Amino acid sequence: MSRIAIITDIHGNLPGLEAVWRDIDSCACDRVVCLGDLVDGGDYNDEVVRFLRDASVPCVLGNHDENETLDLAVDVRLFLSLLPVSITDGDVIYTHISPRSSQVKIVDAFEAWNVFDEHPDRLTFVGHAHIPLIFGERSGHAATAVDYPFVYNQPFLIDPTDRYIIAVGAVGYPRDGIRYPRYAIFDEAAGTVEMRVVDGPVLPYG
Repeated sequence: MSRIAIITDIHGNLPGLEAVWRDIDSCACDRVVCLGDLVDGGDYNDEVVRFLRDASVPCVLGNHDENETLDLAVDVRLFLSLLPVSITDGDVIYTHISPRSSQVKIVDAFEAWNVFDEHPDRLTFVGHAHIPLIFGERSGHAATAVDYPFVYNQPFLIDPTDRYIIAVGAVGYPRDGIRYPRYAIFDEAAGTVEMRVVDGPVLPYG
């Protein structure tokens, strides 16, 4: 059983990534997974990719990682070109936008229900939304999931008999007005997900 730090949507924000990395170290995480969009936004695209590559962080491909117009080093472009679209670990899947063939951003309970309806995974971790969200399958209503509230830097207990979609927020820039990097920690042994907010810089885009 591991404590897994899940980061995403860095968009070339190396100072934000370094702040998040220090927080990950302080939280005694065993490993890190990145959900894509390493590049395209900040000034440190090559440095972000090399940081994660050299730390042996498993990464999935984000839509911005496929941007052919970016001025990237050869080794960086090669690394991005080899990224998988998802990583599966038992009944847990890590992907950038959605496990559905229809790549729709998961930001509401209706699209979350579509994912639950089409895929059997117990836990789905996604990026792309730039907003931390937790959806559960067991809502009691047809064609909609439940949108769970959470408290930053406090564990959210996962019901082992339910299924969840967790959007882990962004290291690069937020879309909810909170001007700090966010990421998540999945504690397999405790059965919790913790949304972390970190004192660090984000990109000038809201």
